[in-house]
Amino acid sequence: MKNYFPLLIATIVLLSPFSHLQAADYGISPLIIDRNIEARESFEETVKITNSSDRKLRLFPTVNEITVGSDGEILDFVPASMSNNATSVTSWIAVTRGRVEINPGETIKVPVTVSVSPTAVPGEYHAFIGFAEGSKRDEAELKVQNGSAPGVVVRLSLSEKRSEYLRLQKFSVARFVTKPEDTELTYVIENVGEKPLTPKGEIIFYDVRGSEKATLPVNPEQFEIRAQSSKEFVATIPAIGAIGKHKAFINIEYGSTQRANLYDTTYFNIVPLKILISLFISFLVVSILLALYYHRRTTKHSVRDEEEGVSVYVRSGVSSSDKDHDINLKQ
Repeated sequence: MKNYFPLLIATIVLLSPFSHLQAADYGISPLIIDRNIEARESFEETVKITNSSDRKLRLFPTVNEITVGSDGEILDFVPASMSNNATSVTSWIAVTRGRVEINPGETIKVPVTVSVSPTAVPGEYHAFIGFAEGSKRDEAELKVQNGSAPGVVVRLSLSEKRSEYLRLQKFSVARFVTKPEDTELTYVIENVGEKPLTPKGEIIFYDVRGSEKATLPVNPEQFEIRAQSSKEFVATIPAIGAIGKHKAFINIEYGSTQRANLYDTTYFNIVPLKILISLFISFLVVSILLALYYHRRTTKHSVRDEEEGVSVYVRSGVSSSDKDHDINLKQ
C-alpha cells in the first residue's frame, strides 16, 4: 500500500497552482508520515520548515482529512470541523493552531502529536497537515482546501487485532503421594480469546528447601486450543526421590502478536507406601497397648474392692432389741 505515496505527493504538487512559487519560499520535511497504529496508541512526530526566502513568513498549520482514490490521487479535502471526533483521523492529530513565524534562512520544528481513539475502527486513515501562508487563519485554511499549499501527508494503518487470552482453570495433584510414578498431575487451560492458541511452558518441582528437583514440559504434543474452548492435560509426576513436602510451579506461555504468561502453584507431600504402612502399624500397636493397660488397671481395682469388702461402723450405746433389725450386728 505504500507504493502510491510518491503519487500522492505528486498529486498534491500538481493540485497546487502556486507550487512553483511556494517551493522557492519554504521547504517542509518529512513529506510523508506513515505509521502502523493500535487503538489508544500515542506518538509524536516533528515537522521541519525552512524559510529559504529573504522575507519573514507567517504560516498557519491546518489538519484535514483526505480521501484517496485507488490510484493514489487525492479526491477530496475534508475540514476537521466536519469529521467525527470518535473515529476520524483529524481528531487524533494535534498541532499548534497559532501562527508560525519564520525569519529568513531560519528552520523551525513543529511538533505533531497523534493519539489514536480507543474506539478506532480497523482500516487506513489519511490526513494532510498543510502549512499555508496568509494574513489570517481563514485565508490559510482556504488555500489548503484548494490544494495550493504544501504540507505533510499522514497515513495511519490500524489492522484488525483479535484478542489472545488464555485462562488456567485448574492445576492440582493429590495432597499425599505414595508412588510418584503412578500419580497424575492435572491442569486445565481455557481459551477465552478469539484466536486458536498453542500454549507451551514448563512445570518445575521443588523440595521443601526450595531446590529444583525435576521439570515437565507443558503441552508436549503441541495441542492447539480453539477459541472459546478448553483442554485438560494430564502428566505423571517425575521421580523426585525425596520424602516430605514439595511444590509444583507451572509457567505457561502463549500469544503470537504479544507474548503472555500464566502462573500457578500447588503443594503435595511424598510419603512412600512402606513408611505409611509402618506408621499405621505403629499407631495400631500403640493403641492396642494403651487399651490393654487401661483395661488392666480397671480390672485390678474391681477385684481388690471385692476382697476387702465393705466397712460398716456401728455407733456404741445401741440397746434396741434384735427384732428391730434385719441384721443382728452384735453377732
